[in-house]
Amino acid sequence: MSIKSIKNEIKKESMKFVRRNRDVRIDRNDKHAMSYISPRISSEFMDCSMPMTFDHYSHCSLGCTYCFAYMQKTNNSSFSDKLHSVNPQKILKAINNEPDSYRMRAFHKHFFSKRFLLHWGGMADPFCNFEKANRIGYELISGLAKAKYPTLFSFKGDGIMRPMFRKLFGRYAGNKSFAFQCSIIAPSDEVSRQVEIGVPVTSKRIEAIKMLSDMGYYTILRLRPFIIGVTDDGLEELLYKCKDAGIKAISTEFVAIDIRSNDHLLKRYKWLGELIGTSDILKYFKALSPSERGGYMRLNRLVKEQYVKLMYKFCIENDILFACSDPDFKELNMSGSCCGMPDDYPENPELSNWTHNQLTYALKEARQMYHKRGRIAQFKFDKVFRPDKDTYLKGVTFGQDHICVSDMTASERHNMNYEMIANRVWNNLRSPGNPRNYFHGKLMPIRKDEDENLVYSYNPSEYEQRWVDEGIDLKK
Repeated sequence: MSIKSIKNEIKKESMKFVRRNRDVRIDRNDKHAMSYISPRISSEFMDCSMPMTFDHYSHCSLGCTYCFAYMQKTNNSSFSDKLHSVNPQKILKAINNEPDSYRMRAFHKHFFSKRFLLHWGGMADPFCNFEKANRIGYELISGLAKAKYPTLFSFKGDGIMRPMFRKLFGRYAGNKSFAFQCSIIAPSDEVSRQVEIGVPVTSKRIEAIKMLSDMGYYTILRLRPFIIGVTDDGLEELLYKCKDAGIKAISTEFVAIDIRSNDHLLKRYKWLGELIGTSDILKYFKALSPSERGGYMRLNRLVKEQYVKLMYKFCIENDILFACSDPDFKELNMSGSCCGMPDDYPENPELSNWTHNQLTYALKEARQMYHKRGRIAQFKFDKVFRPDKDTYLKGVTFGQDHICVSDMTASERHNMNYEMIANRVWNNLRSPGNPRNYFHGKLMPIRKDEDENLVYSYNPSEYEQRWVDEGIDLKK
């Protein structure tokens, strides 16, 4: 099949999906349809500042060709594109100190009662086309606004521009309890139309950023996934446009490719390869991705450096917070949140109520220590992961959600929690998620501690001294 045929097939398939989902209605009297399980604990909790992640629909109505959620869900044989939703009243009851189920009582205990920052938009868009017919998100957001509950929305859907949301966010802007990160991956409208089917073009999303910034909200440019060959063409102009729209932070992560691909994914990969400029994208990623990270292939640091350098310098020069969710260059985060939330936010401290007990914060602190004081930080497991602070780590309710329990016995699953899961990964040098492998040598094991856990040491990279010699400030 030719590239042109693949492009046309993907576009036709995506548009069919978008149109089919435009007016889908959920029967609120159907308990099964209203049984989607969320919030949940992120699979990336070891380096995530907001491990409680939330989506109100089971999937998204948009047709982005690079969608990592699509990659994960379509590789699951049990996936169905029939729409399901959370029960909004159950979520709001838990937030307002009235949880009515075992799972919601656990989330209330470990998160909601502590006013922990809710991250909405992990696997689906909060403002996609499903909202027009169902308004479940609107009901939830209204409840969150009344409770002044701290929430970060990750979006690209144009539902946020509809009058009902404009009025809602305008009415509650004075609370300063919401923040927004808007995903943009293509500097030009023309390219965004090719890659993101049924999604507002780039210029419309910049308008949404400006609308929210003008209301007084904390806004972030979510430059994720950064696709080399797509995102870099006109990158600097895009950054300035978003700066003028009022962003306070930039969060970036480079596109990754899953080697475990079904036929639908392979077609999408071929089209992405054409946009990037390679005839075989899988071969390209295999050749340039560290094998220690396993089948979820991420390009190496050398490939990414020039783009990270441009973004980091831009942020320093324009007083914008730089955040990097990519395991490469994660040490350059200017706060401990790779989503771009600040360490401190005086206008509403609850927007900074995310966890410091994870590897993004640890890496940021280690890089600053090295460049400010010349000291090499060391990391012990019980100093990075603190169940006395993040009590969810001990909760067996959540351990059942993690993919690693699928090959355990029933008794092992019953007793599993996220502290135990993190400990297994921390000490297994063959695991793709192990700190040495995941950060590709940025943290290196140096010994074992008194509990027989590995101790890691920060490993300064060659680029760090080179950047300093060029006058780039790495103390930020």
